[in-house]
Amino acid sequence: MRGSEIDAQNRNPAIERMMAILQQLERAPNGLGLKRLVEQSGVTRSTVYRILNSLTAHGLVRQLENSDYVLGSRLLSLADGVGMPSGGRVAKVAQPHLDFVARSLGETAKISIYDRGHVLVVAVAGGTKQHALHARVGEQLPIHAGGSSKALFAFLPEAERQRIYSRPLTQYNERTIFEPEALEEELSRVRQQGWACDPGEFTAAVNSYAAPIRDRSGDVVAAVSIPFLAGRDAEYEQLVRATALATADRISMGLG
Repeated sequence: MRGSEIDAQNRNPAIERMMAILQQLERAPNGLGLKRLVEQSGVTRSTVYRILNSLTAHGLVRQLENSDYVLGSRLLSLADGVGMPSGGRVAKVAQPHLDFVARSLGETAKISIYDRGHVLVVAVAGGTKQHALHARVGEQLPIHAGGSSKALFAFLPEAERQRIYSRPLTQYNERTIFEPEALEEELSRVRQQGWACDPGEFTAAVNSYAAPIRDRSGDVVAAVSIPFLAGRDAEYEQLVRATALATADRISMGLG
């Protein structure tokens, strides 16, 4: 008996089937439906369905609005445990700059990317102040509410923005801008001024400033944001905004 056959006998069949499904999703970043997953993985429909339910419950897989499945954000937090900031090259380049913000300003700083209708946190440096806010790698945020969300949303292609507008957007509180016409006006301001402000439109007690990060071709690939507790004076807000802009510039230079 060959070594590969012995190895196969010592493997867990359930895990092998799960990996067959994950491998198919890895090859299809835009998603696969249940039928195609069954066809391409070679696993029975009932087994694929049960495995998908378990993977979804643990955040390893996420179901899109069209019912297709894609890899989930929990994989990012698991990758973070390997010892390298997750989220690819942007997170790797950004981490030292986030660490500097956390040390010098004392506030938490994070990097987010756009991920098929949502915003995904891919790198974080926890603030040193007593009341610094918490953020975690793998956290998923709405596309329309929050500093980093608007800094990314503003630079999406118009067709993608219109696709997002085709579904109802949640109003989290009275500050949330959720109607398409009003949002487009806000996003236009973000593009003109080069930064976004969150006055508490997702969580009322949390404000933030964010700025877009560009790659060497000038395309916006991520956003850096600095959240802080609401109620600070105008001078402090100006400091946070300036820090977010400077940090975004330094990261963009690093990517170039």
